[in-house]
Amino acid sequence: MKILVVEDDLALSAGLCFELDMNGYITVAAYNCQKVRQLVQNETFDLAILDVNLPDGNGFDLCRKIKEHDIAPVIFLTAKGEDIDKILGLNIGADDYVTKPFN
Repeated sequence: MKILVVEDDLALSAGLCFELDMNGYITVAAYNCQKVRQLVQNETFDLAILDVNLPDGNGFDLCRKIKEHDIAPVIFLTAKGEDIDKILGLNIGADDYVTKPFN
């Protein structure tokens, strides 16, 4: 299973990718929206884990694009934990919404 991890916190991204890789997954890290747009044109993914707050855009817009093109299921992993954010994320097609910090 190949997972796209979109997280601009480099330490968190590295930790997520390390844990997923150690459990048999293949991970590809992206730190901004521009990189994600490039990756989804050239690669296929089984899952996308998205942060909402990114330096050049937001994960909500990326989720819309991913879902519009049926690229992969999406899980948000974000500090944006307000109910309105969760509702928005799920309404635009996310398959789950997890808030940071997490266990």
